[in-house]
Amino acid sequence: MESALVNKKELKHHRVLDESTQKDIKVVTAPALIISVPPWSLASEIGLKQGDKILEINGAGLRDIFDFELQFKNSEEVELLIKRENEELIFEIEKDYDDELGAEFATPLFNGVQECANKCPFCFVENQPFDQTRETLQLRDDDFRLSYFHGSYITLTNLSFSDRKRIEELRPGPLYISVHATEPEVRNLMLGRKKSNPIIDELKWLGSLGIPVHTQIVLCPEMNDKEHLLKTISDLHELKDNPVVSVAVVPVGLTKYHRGGLRRFTIDELFDVINLVENWQNSDLNNRKNFVFLSDEFYLMTHTPVPNQDYYGDYPQLEDGVGMTRLFLNEIEKKLKQIKKPKNRNNQASKKIAWINGTISKPIVEQVANRINQAIPGIELKAFCLDSIFWGVTNVSGLLTGNDIYQGLRYIPKEMIGELIIIPSVMLKEGSDIFLDDMHISELEKKLGIKCKKAWGADELINLVSQTHLHLTATGT
Repeated sequence: MESALVNKKELKHHRVLDESTQKDIKVVTAPALIISVPPWSLASEIGLKQGDKILEINGAGLRDIFDFELQFKNSEEVELLIKRENEELIFEIEKDYDDELGAEFATPLFNGVQECANKCPFCFVENQPFDQTRETLQLRDDDFRLSYFHGSYITLTNLSFSDRKRIEELRPGPLYISVHATEPEVRNLMLGRKKSNPIIDELKWLGSLGIPVHTQIVLCPEMNDKEHLLKTISDLHELKDNPVVSVAVVPVGLTKYHRGGLRRFTIDELFDVINLVENWQNSDLNNRKNFVFLSDEFYLMTHTPVPNQDYYGDYPQLEDGVGMTRLFLNEIEKKLKQIKKPKNRNNQASKKIAWINGTISKPIVEQVANRINQAIPGIELKAFCLDSIFWGVTNVSGLLTGNDIYQGLRYIPKEMIGELIIIPSVMLKEGSDIFLDDMHISELEKKLGIKCKKAWGADELINLVSQTHLHLTATGT
């Protein structure tokens, strides 16, 4: 968790006068912790080590990676004040303008994450069992820097004068903004606030700075849907490309831990949303194409065919679950065309492999499994689509826990599961093998007595199924 990487005792506070307004800008700096020093890097060459902390660069403290890069890249002579255990050291560097230090920091935000102050009734973070989920799921961030670095959605409701001046200075883009509704009273209801700056004014301000914006609408029944949704889409379209690049519409997702009094959409209501958005687009297709996107859940939950690639354009909202299914299906077909089929098929029994997914994607993954089985001789890939016991009513793949998979498979004979279980990487903490409930893949493997491996995307899935890259040959390269 970003905030856990910051020692509050190491924070330093000072103020800088903004000449244009004669107001104080608050500045909070903190050491930059180095967690990796590659042997090829400039950092290694000058003698920096893992665990070192950069206290200052050219005599200035650091708030985040923005500060560091601005100072480092724009200077040919750099002085670093380093803390190594209990000793302070000075490193003087002569470099070219385009040289990089090459060290990896623990977090891009040295002074910690700005947390969310809203009380959204649909907030996933607030509606979970804190004693049973990993710590990284419990941070409610609303930090424009994370929006820039990681594509996290922010509301812009907690921006201080100092934050605004920093955005004006850095002009980071694109940013990802949770709009939900453009009518102030509806948006405040969605955010659990008594008041906030009108979001249209905030977006116009970002537009004046030349910062492109991707927006999202978390759609809740009887709150911001129907005529409110139509107005929100229309208002955002008035700001098309200055600054609004795209709009994602996502249905509210609730678990058994939800305490906000909301409900899910019915199937009929989901169809109504699809029709509303499609009618809006089709009424002026030349100007409205590739602007508003419904998330994949709308199509998966209604068993409606996902749109073709033309609908998604360059997939601007992929991280928000928009177009992932279409992109995956297209990549599967592309990879299967590269399969080098053997001239002679043997009569050996097929190798059984289990592929875990949530039940919401069952028709899609079963279709994919059948295509792979047809294309790769000797393989019997079977999709095991599970509901989450942990979350109760949640059926998306990304929220399946290790124990969900264990409970879903434990009573199925091993010979029916197969000799390998493929776990989509979306179920795991980024860059690790840990599920949402802190179970490690190796623990699941031990409990089930079956080899488990993770796969991200079509390429890794087919490589695992094939068990060798030799089955794939590049064509047209």
